This record gives sequence, structure tokens and C-alpha cells, in this order.
Amino acid sequence: MVDKNIKIPSVYQKMSERGYLTEPNYLWIWAMFWRPIDKILQYEYYEDEYLIENRTMIPFARTGGGDDWLWVPNGENEEYCVGMCYKEEREGVYFAKNTEDAIFRQMLEYVTFYYDYEDFCMDESQMESLDQMGENGLMQWLEKCERGFQGILNEEYLNVISQLRRRKLQHVKNEIEEWDALLTEDEYNALVKKYINFELLDQKFVWNIEKKSRI
Repeated sequence: MVDKNIKIPSVYQKMSERGYLTEPNYLWIWAMFWRPIDKILQYEYYEDEYLIENRTMIPFARTGGGDDWLWVPNGENEEYCVGMCYKEEREGVYFAKNTEDAIFRQMLEYVTFYYDYEDFCMDESQMESLDQMGENGLMQWLEKCERGFQGILNEEYLNVISQLRRRKLQHVKNEIEEWDALLTEDEYNALVKKYINFELLDQKFVWNIEKKSRI
């Protein structure tokens, strides 16, 4: 079981206090399905198909596909880093130096990259599935995030979210695909470099071991 003396990041505590981790006030961020703090504290490391090898790592959210977001220790006096950990892989990736940065980076990824099961559509009359989102829906979500994260995310991040609300979807492409997005990949990379960059960014770490291999 998770150590009851863990230091829940202040960002997550504030989200919990405002009711954002559960319905009816749940605050949705793409592919970050929050665990309420009581569920985090009750988590049993042996309950999943894969074991978290280092039990100082703490799962606090999951993706829709069942992959884990973990708090990863980063020194005694530092806030936990955030790791993105795919259940089929032994190694995770350092996604951000803290929870605040992880939320902000995930928002930037959502408005930048193409995902074949969820994407944006400039012409809402051409949307082909409920998984697609039009520009109006995207702006409503950004407004909800900007308002909801007041006093939780720092002012610089809130200002970027406000700037995103003033943009229009644009058609972007790379060597493989074309899609509609608010940011180009270059713009995304520039924002990550400016706000998210730290020495462990996108580096790998070992996070799990299969149950069957442990006796």
C-alpha cells in the first residue's frame, strides 16, 4: 500500500479541494483520468497486471487505455516528477518536473497532435464521430480550464491558455499525416522548451516488472 506520509503535490490538493477529481465538478484533461486522493492512499501495488518495481512511485492518474501517470521521487526536498508509464513497457518516460507542468504540457499536446481516435475538425458540419471536437467545443474547454485552474496553475500558464483561446484551428501536417490543430509541432516544441524543460525531460526510467517474473 502507498505510504500514508506521501506529500500530495499542492496542485493536486487544490484540485481535490475544489472537487475536480470526481463528479459532478470533474475537470477533464485529455488522457489524464484522475484518482481521488483517498483512492491514491488506498492503492495496492499488487492489484494490477504489472507491479510498480519501485514502491516510492505513486500512481495518481490513468489514460483511457489503462497506462499510468506516476509521481516519481526527485530528491528529499523536491516535488515529485511526473512519469508517463505504458503498461506494456518496462520503462517509463519523465514527462514533467512536477504536476503543474505535467497538466500544462498535456494540454499543449492535446491542442497540437493528431490522435486517430480523437481529433479536431475546423468544419463542424463535417465531423464524422462523437470523438471529434469542433472549434466551439475546444474553446469552451479551454475557457473552462482557464477559469478552473485560477489559483492552481501559475499566471504564465494561464496566460498561454488565454492566448490559445484567441487562436483558430489551422490545418497542419508532417511527413505522414494532416490534421487540424491550434498549435504546430514547432510552436509546441518552443513552448515545451521555454516552460517545461528540465534535465530529465523525456528520459527513461524503469518502473514495472511483470508479476509472473516475481516469485
